[in-house]
Amino acid sequence: MTGRLRDYLAVTAIFLVLLTVYTMVKYNSFAINLEGMSDVELYEFIIIGMFIVSVLSIPLIQKRVASIVMLGFVGFYIAVLFVLFRAPDLAMTQLLVETVVVIPFMLAFYHLPELRKEKSKPLFKWTNVIISVGVGVTVTLVALAANAYRQGHDLIPISQYHLENSADLAGGYNVVNVILVDYRGWIRCSNCSFSASQHSPSMRS
Repeated sequence: MTGRLRDYLAVTAIFLVLLTVYTMVKYNSFAINLEGMSDVELYEFIIIGMFIVSVLSIPLIQKRVASIVMLGFVGFYIAVLFVLFRAPDLAMTQLLVETVVVIPFMLAFYHLPELRKEKSKPLFKWTNVIISVGVGVTVTLVALAANAYRQGHDLIPISQYHLENSADLAGGYNVVNVILVDYRGWIRCSNCSFSASQHSPSMRS
């Protein structure tokens, strides 16, 4: 136990990547099927390219305020993608969160001392790069495999259940809000109730 959060996150990420890759190799789950995928327009490539440049530039910035501003740009690009994917409610939520979070961060970090330049060995930096790339590639492979499995099997998506029952069960016609508020709220309430029952004296006895 090193006592450093960075080491714990690295070990957790490595374990999840190895476990996922092992499971996919064992069950031969690697598959890519792009049938039915919509075409990517030129402006979408431009937005995604700007998004990637903004993300990659954050670790290279030496000023706190500049890094927070660039992080805000990343959030705004995500909001634009939500708009392109016809999710205006998510885009509005993303914009509000970015506005509320970025401005206080800038006000607070402005009064903090300058960032200290940490001297790290090349092996340490490349280890972080490999872990980051490994997590990204693994998540991408899982998403592609799940999409290919759905294309090859006649599955009823869970979204159909929400569309048919959100109004009757939760009294809401905005399915996204029903999922975020009612369904997740009920799950969280159930988890809290279970946790409280496990810590009650009657249950322990």
